[in-house]
Amino acid sequence: MNRTRDVVVAALLALLAAPVASHAQTATDGARPFRVTWERRAYGVRPALEGEVANDSEFRINSVRLRIEGFDDDGQPVGETSTWAFGSIPAHGQGHFVAPAIPRATTYRITVTGFNRVAREDVQSP
Repeated sequence: MNRTRDVVVAALLALLAAPVASHAQTATDGARPFRVTWERRAYGVRPALEGEVANDSEFRINSVRLRIEGFDDDGQPVGETSTWAFGSIPAHGQGHFVAPAIPRATTYRITVTGFNRVAREDVQSP
């Protein structure tokens, strides 16, 4: 449990140094990297964000929790929410997420705040 907490803290610290306007963010402790990419949903009745969590580790992960911070044009925080990535994310695979847009936010910072490591997976070479 402490190892997971340490990984999450390292990931958050790495992301805090990233530019706020970025649509692709990376967190890594050298052993379990995650990359989060997102875009505004171009369809639907309610404004939303959708994106991917790339798992570049050798482990299948699940229960991936994401923190979504919204910022206005001046870079000031205007709200925060959280969501889950759908299902398990295989080693070297991607998971999907969708979350409601935060009112008045023009850009976002999305970070992985938690996950469960399920099992090491052998990745087949092409």
